[in-house]
Amino acid sequence: MSPSAESGSSTTRTVIAAILGVFALLFIVVGIIYVAVPAGSLPGFMGHVANSTGHHPLRAAGCLIVGVVLAIGAWFALKYRGKAATPADASSKEPAAR
Repeated sequence: MSPSAESGSSTTRTVIAAILGVFALLFIVVGIIYVAVPAGSLPGFMGHVANSTGHHPLRAAGCLIVGVVLAIGAWFALKYRGKAATPADASSKEPAAR
């Protein structure tokens, strides 16, 4: 591979990791909000339940799990390196010895 192709791939992985990291942080924060704030105090788009002192444990667990999975995906996007492309050996092109 040429150096420019490797740097382009690295830049792409960095952008993907940043996007995944932002979404991971967003989901983790929303999960914490679901745990910390009663359902009666949440905004309407997050599942407000009038006069409720309960919480949304399933939504909290779902958000936290998705956030952790996205964070792991961001980590893999930055750290994982595929197998390096090696040029084919000249000996592999020769017919097998009898």
